[in-house]
Amino acid sequence: MLSIGFPDWKKIGWHVGKKLRDIVNPPTDKGPSREERQAQRLRDGLRGLVYFDDFDELEAWSAEDVDPVQQANMPLLKRSASQIHDHIGPTTMVLLCHDYSGGYHDYESVRPSLLRDKLYACNYPQYVDTFVYFSHKLVCVPPPTWINTMHRNGVKVLGTFMVEPGKSQVERMLDQVDGEFIVAKQLAAMADVFGFDGWLLNIELEFPKSINDPTVKICALIRKLRRLLGPAGSVVWYDALTIDNEVDYQNGLTPKNVPFALAADSLLTNYKWTMKKLKEAESTGQRCGIHSRETSFGIDVWAQNTNMPGPPRTTFPAKGGGGTNTGLALGVLAEAGFSTAIFGPAWTHEHFSTSAGHALSTAECVERAMWLGRLLPSDLNCDCHRSPHQTRGYVETPIVQHAREFPAGSAHFFETDFNKAFQRLAYSEAQTEKRIRPTLGSQGPLPHLLPMSASAWEQALNGPPARVLYGKLPDEPPEGLIVNTKIIGMDEKTAPFERWASRSQGGTHYRLCLFKLSMLANGSLAATIRFKCFEASMEIALGFYMGYNIPESEQLCYIHVEMSSSRRNHVQDKMIMLSFPTADSRLVEFGVYGGGLIEDPKPLALCQILNLTIKPRNQTELSWTIDGVKVIERGRSPNHDKRLAWKWSGSDDSYPVCLPWSKTTGPFSYFDVMIGGKELGRSYSTEIPIHSEDFDGCKGEGVEVVIRGRLFGGSDIASLPAQLSRDEVNVL
Repeated sequence: MLSIGFPDWKKIGWHVGKKLRDIVNPPTDKGPSREERQAQRLRDGLRGLVYFDDFDELEAWSAEDVDPVQQANMPLLKRSASQIHDHIGPTTMVLLCHDYSGGYHDYESVRPSLLRDKLYACNYPQYVDTFVYFSHKLVCVPPPTWINTMHRNGVKVLGTFMVEPGKSQVERMLDQVDGEFIVAKQLAAMADVFGFDGWLLNIELEFPKSINDPTVKICALIRKLRRLLGPAGSVVWYDALTIDNEVDYQNGLTPKNVPFALAADSLLTNYKWTMKKLKEAESTGQRCGIHSRETSFGIDVWAQNTNMPGPPRTTFPAKGGGGTNTGLALGVLAEAGFSTAIFGPAWTHEHFSTSAGHALSTAECVERAMWLGRLLPSDLNCDCHRSPHQTRGYVETPIVQHAREFPAGSAHFFETDFNKAFQRLAYSEAQTEKRIRPTLGSQGPLPHLLPMSASAWEQALNGPPARVLYGKLPDEPPEGLIVNTKIIGMDEKTAPFERWASRSQGGTHYRLCLFKLSMLANGSLAATIRFKCFEASMEIALGFYMGYNIPESEQLCYIHVEMSSSRRNHVQDKMIMLSFPTADSRLVEFGVYGGGLIEDPKPLALCQILNLTIKPRNQTELSWTIDGVKVIERGRSPNHDKRLAWKWSGSDDSYPVCLPWSKTTGPFSYFDVMIGGKELGRSYSTEIPIHSEDFDGCKGEGVEVVIRGRLFGGSDIASLPAQLSRDEVNVL
């Protein structure tokens, strides 16, 4: 976001100089024409990416024009209101403002191409309350891949409505027809049809003087948008335009932006705030009835860089803020009771190298340092001066130490297949040097694998040798979680932030917590686990544990269930009926435990967990079918493509209310598509784009297609094999 605040003379001189240089040597590249932009927008739309560059496009949009692949199918999984109390001090709610290199990248589309390296994904959604998809368009609709993943993790998703400097016709956002704001009506309809939760309104342009009292009209538009979105929706106002009809960043809650904050659900401030601004915001909020949680103070992650053109960017703290020190600002905001907005978290993947091979890239290492406090590599190989990122503060004050952590799942439902946002292909699968398959929309809830604190690790090293369990999430398929064990002691050379681990619980019994939950059991939950034991587990009593609490008791109780030891290296399914002592007990932890002695000090792989589902038991199995497989065409020439399409059917009369239900795919979480016995990909709609290479190797006059649907809650349903003729699948 553009933010220069009230300029000093040095800044004025820089901007004037730049303007004069542009006049003397005007830029030769004026960018694509309007027609070229529209053609690109249509091509992007066929890949599931939707945005609008001007008011004409916004007003012309109709829900009838929506392509099914543009719609997210995952409803927002409602998080439990309970808070995880692992943190020693106060915590802050986090809004994550995406803003990644212009946005709308191929890897965010519904059928992305292979990559050389992993790009940006939100790897810590349990610490995020709201995710804003941000790009420099008038209307930024979040891609369905982002919506599905964030909703699966309980994170609200907002689009962005943005009027930037240099744009025209800002007054059109106030146009009305029959007393209704056109913009409010269109934005609310988009959120409903595309499947996300609301909007960030970012107005960085003054209204013409001919507009009488724009503040009143803007506030009326905001209130109307909120009503149209409904109680579950959210509207956030960005701190730029003031009641004086001037772009004057307040960097806090002040009388100049209070009316907008009152009309919206919350205010997102600019990122040049100070301690004085926090105190002023506190007193202003108390006078005006605005709770401190309803004001999110911005943090510019890019401000730590020393290689930026133009005036230096600053954020809190003024010296060294942002970047690896982002957690420092979160700590201050948590103490003050305010919420946090992190601008540009993908800085890690824009500023640092994403090239990795089998090791972690520099970008991944920096991201782990910023979020978890892991040690940075000695050579970051960035072009900043004076190494501003190697600071003392980031290790002790990472983001996760101060961000509010939310329980995974909802009060009645939890499911994960441990999928990450990127998958590394085996060499035999990859035909080129591009070996990374983007699976952004398939990212599931990931385990609670946080590093031991420095003090805990020091205590472990200075004590007698102790056995730990730790988890690894491999990049290569088959994925899932690998549970390992090792002994740490005086000769341990691994830094405390290089390994996820659980400290021995005493004696020969140890646990590894995978997920923090808050599920109201009502005495009727069932957990279904798909897993595989390895040979090393023969020497240890290995099993699953469930931690639960009882009202008015702070102590956790545990249920332990051993894994079956009869079948090694075979996939097994295990159902555990969770019987709790009281109907209002809550399941708060799920993990793996081990007991017994293993003399081998080397790291040993014990088991692989492929899927975990927790839901109320004794649910009636309903009958659903998949049929009607055919090839269709979407778009208009020359911007068109062919799709494989299908239908699902069944009755929802007795569908369990505690399980998710999709507006577009009903009881189905996703569909896996097979062509000629080869896996084509995963779809979150009832269509998937097809290309000529998808049919390479298929022999004969016909092609066999199978659609395998996965229901919310765990069951698989496959369509009968459909035979398509060569003429139907001709996509050349």
